[in-house]
Amino acid sequence: MTPTIIVLDDESSVAFTVAHAIAALGWHPVVCPLALTDATRLDELAPTHVVLVTGQAPAVSQPVIDTLVAARLGHTALIGIGQGALSLGVALGLSVPPERPVSPGLVEVCHDGCLAFGNLKYRFRAWASRLPRLGAENLPEALEMTATTPAGLLLGFRHRTHPCEGVLFQPESSGTPDGLQWFANVFGVRS
Repeated sequence: MTPTIIVLDDESSVAFTVAHAIAALGWHPVVCPLALTDATRLDELAPTHVVLVTGQAPAVSQPVIDTLVAARLGHTALIGIGQGALSLGVALGLSVPPERPVSPGLVEVCHDGCLAFGNLKYRFRAWASRLPRLGAENLPEALEMTATTPAGLLLGFRHRTHPCEGVLFQPESSGTPDGLQWFANVFGVRS
């Protein structure tokens, strides 16, 4: 089955970069403005995957995100990218303390080797925008850590029972050489 991929955008340019990265793999994502998308609209589009990309987190539109996540969790694969992963995590109970962010730049990603990370090197470099200092203690019971920095800061999570992944780095960035493979893994194609 060919994935129907919706990229939800809060008017950040990152959403179009994510959509171009996904399109480079042969899929045809549809970018939808978050402000104009509700659960009914998503039902009409019948996506297999919803990719959440936001310019900040928690997003200004966090109540909309909370409603969409509650409506789609368990029905559609949910993927959060960068700040969109934080917004997804917040909707699922992630606690984000007052910011003491790690500066933007390259980070080293260490991962659990499962699902989205299945055929990637255990350690790879990725670009990340401002990261809050989060660890396992910030995750609710429903989420598990999938990727960290070598120092243990949270870089990725997945839902324990539903198809839902979030990464705090930018897989679409040229600073993340293994990013396209991560996308291919998420959408079910392994090379």
